[in-house]
Amino acid sequence: MEKVQCVVVGAGPAGSACALSLARKGIETVLLERGQRAGEKNVASFVLLTPVLDRLIPGFRDEAPLERLVSDHSIVYLGEKDILQLRWRLQEHTEKGLAYTAYRSKFDAWFAGKAQEAGAELLTGVLVTDLIVEGGKVAGVKIGDEELRADVVVGADGLHTVVGRKAGLVVDDIRTYMLGVKEVLDIPPGTIEERFQLAEGEGISYEMIGYAVEDIMGASTLYTNKDTISLAIFGWMDKLRENGIDLSDRLQRLKEHPFVASLVAGGVTREYQAHMISNGGRMNFGKLYSHGVLLCGEAGGFTDYAYIGVPPGMLSGMMAAETIRNAIRMKDYSADALSGYVSWLEKTGLARMLYNARKASDYLVDHGKANLPGYLKHFLEIMGNIFEDEVAYLEPEPYPYIEEFYRRIAENSVPRALRRPVSAAIECASPLGSTMRKRKIRKAMR
Repeated sequence: MEKVQCVVVGAGPAGSACALSLARKGIETVLLERGQRAGEKNVASFVLLTPVLDRLIPGFRDEAPLERLVSDHSIVYLGEKDILQLRWRLQEHTEKGLAYTAYRSKFDAWFAGKAQEAGAELLTGVLVTDLIVEGGKVAGVKIGDEELRADVVVGADGLHTVVGRKAGLVVDDIRTYMLGVKEVLDIPPGTIEERFQLAEGEGISYEMIGYAVEDIMGASTLYTNKDTISLAIFGWMDKLRENGIDLSDRLQRLKEHPFVASLVAGGVTREYQAHMISNGGRMNFGKLYSHGVLLCGEAGGFTDYAYIGVPPGMLSGMMAAETIRNAIRMKDYSADALSGYVSWLEKTGLARMLYNARKASDYLVDHGKANLPGYLKHFLEIMGNIFEDEVAYLEPEPYPYIEEFYRRIAENSVPRALRRPVSAAIECASPLGSTMRKRKIRKAMR
């Protein structure tokens, strides 16, 4: 019966980062992947933010299978007919190579290969079905009728983590889950660059809210690869079920919106994929480890409130490796020894990220889903009123945007006992501020 120092389950970005880090420390590591090759189960493209990978593999840009350097970013609100877009290009970020598009199928295979090169053993086509538990401690994994024993097991096996569930660390809460549907469309490189006003090899990413999923508080994304455009739409699982909504139909509606239609015109479907994701509020710090087991990546809920998961997943795998090295030095694999994982996370921005994501998750679950769709509509109307007020020149009284923002958006977030006095204060302050401003103008003109 074989035994190794560490088994890492899942050869995605988190698992490969963990296995690579462990192998570099001279720790005997086996990396298990259920697909016939790493990346086989995740064919879609994604946006890779690079600072974490820069730390782990300096110079990775010369060999990693990347698509386009993302030089432009946009946030877009889609109304039925209107849009509100914020687009920015920061030259320093472009020069640093801060973000690239890539395909998970290619990237994951390359990344797992780097772990192999460092000395980790990669086994593919291996499905972990259970854990070996002895004396209340995880002592390895079961692969069908076979067993692979280890001092420590790392669960990096994604949202549906077998490791986390069998270890009693993960409890499903559908309120924190989103379903995503993504379509990859073939479009010639030159057309992409002309349509999006990009230089050769440059790309753009769009984060969109509003149309097609405004009633379920969903979101959508669009970004460019070498010769394709990736378009995805996301909706909350509980809202989709409650309302009997087919997200594939909503994706087609999104493609028909005039703004989106102009971007994807002529595209021919290459790939189509559905994927479930969780927000960063899924896990508590005390549920990231137990006797003989750690969770990293999506298995441990390492996704920020903007649903970016690859870089925090990688970093969590690196911090899991640091924790395991210390445990091996002490020859102590208890929960107390592995609780040092939290201290390692606190040495990075991951602890802050998880805390902020948990706060955002609680807000969405308890308040946001019911109110934010209306807030977005109000926000667009307020922005339109501000613009119209600034260009009309006919009305001496300024548009009371602070009062409108409070009354239509912010009031519900104020404790009930304070709403009346805060509202009264704003109602008094708004005309008073206008009067004082007009007095200064009159004085300046005399």
